[in-house]
Amino acid sequence: MELLQRYVDNVKIYLPGDERDDIGNELYSGLLDQCDELSDTLGREATESEVAELLKRNGHPMEVAAGYRPRKALVSEALLPLYMQVLKWVFLAVIIGNGVAAVMGVLNQPQPQFLDAALAWLAGSINAGLQSFALVTLGFFLAGESLSFRDVFGKWEPRNLPRVAAAGQRISSFDSAVELVAMVLVAGWLNDLFPATGFGGMEVTVSSGLHALLPWLNGVIALSLLMALDKLFLPFWTRAKLVVESAIRLLWLFLLGRLYYLDEVLTVQWGGAGEYFWEMPQAYWQLAVIAAILGTGWGLLQNLWRYRQTVGATRHFQG
Repeated sequence: MELLQRYVDNVKIYLPGDERDDIGNELYSGLLDQCDELSDTLGREATESEVAELLKRNGHPMEVAAGYRPRKALVSEALLPLYMQVLKWVFLAVIIGNGVAAVMGVLNQPQPQFLDAALAWLAGSINAGLQSFALVTLGFFLAGESLSFRDVFGKWEPRNLPRVAAAGQRISSFDSAVELVAMVLVAGWLNDLFPATGFGGMEVTVSSGLHALLPWLNGVIALSLLMALDKLFLPFWTRAKLVVESAIRLLWLFLLGRLYYLDEVLTVQWGGAGEYFWEMPQAYWQLAVIAAILGTGWGLLQNLWRYRQTVGATRHFQG
């Protein structure tokens, strides 16, 4: 049943990776047995509404996952998945808040330093994130057993659960965090190259072709940042997320194709009156772009495979 599989997939995203498939299969088998017992009692096939009521009696996916996780000392076992989710949303608020502050600071500078602003955002987010982690952990520790999971998710609805794709495969939080930080630093570095004619005693000159692509690069970087945030705080695949992620990768492939054919991309001069200079060889530039194309293309193929897997699973349940 599609509703049972959706429920199991939502449980799996809160489970440890090495146990996810085994527990998911066990849970799905147990739910099928419950549905069969319900059908025998009713004397007919259970309707979707009746299956949904059965799932509600089993508990929210976070609550079910909590029963399979090892006990933690500071946070009660029943509240651990909720605690992890609250931490993620608090960290998201911290990242956005520091991002807004960084942007406002750049706008108020007569000569904006984008890379410095990106590094300041990263440092500020880490500092505020550690403080938030301590406060949230303390709050859950003090709540202890006085706060039950059903107090928070007492009116959840199984039919409103997200349609998790790729059989509940969890997106790596580490990979999403690295992608987020990398995009912020790349955006800061790229934008520092253009308004600033020199720094550290060096003068950097970029080609007019790269300068013309800057608005497009900034736009795709912004989309990549939003997608990285979404994957970081909602670490599971859905059809919509796969489509958007694939579209962003296609945009990157288009821009990387344009970047591949640029000439005299970067020149660095230093010393008195530009006494010394270094120009990036086109072969080095093209090699770097090819590496980026291969990585982006591989990610696109993985997304297409996940989407195909999801469509096949949906047809199986509908059949």
